[in-house]
Amino acid sequence: MGDFFFGLTEWLRTTFLLETAFWIETTGLNRLLVENFWAVPIAQVLHILGIAAGFAASLMLTLRVNDLAGGARTVPQVSERYIPWIWWSLIWIVVSGFLMLWAEPVRNMINGVFWTKMILVLLTIAITIGFQNTARAQAHAAGPTWRASGGMRATSWIIVILWCLVMAGGRWIAYAPV
Repeated sequence: MGDFFFGLTEWLRTTFLLETAFWIETTGLNRLLVENFWAVPIAQVLHILGIAAGFAASLMLTLRVNDLAGGARTVPQVSERYIPWIWWSLIWIVVSGFLMLWAEPVRNMINGVFWTKMILVLLTIAITIGFQNTARAQAHAAGPTWRASGGMRATSWIIVILWCLVMAGGRWIAYAPV
């Protein structure tokens, strides 16, 4: 696996991303983030809090869909409670992630693990949108007695696993050589 990421990083060095990263380092926002020692740690804490909120909300919805928690509430009730948390936390994650990217552009933009994480984030978002739309439509159509199919249950766990891979990738970025 290490050879894959090393090769990917070496290839990324040959793309426009390296020059873009060098350009970002000349911007005022980069300078502001780098020169204020508190800026990057605050962005990292905000990023982690956003991930925690989004993951927790996804996990709560998954547990309800799988009849493992929240049985006193219907799936639509649980969805109404937790889906906004998922999407607001995603906005939080994107903003704080942008700040971290802008503070350390070379470390991130030519890092194979970073781009793998970004692909996983997009995949997680796409599957989450499909899952939420399908679950909401089926649950509203069937009423309070709706029970998720095996496919819906499996998809909910796939979303949780993808979140875990995203979190592992985020941690791994710091240790991948660039």
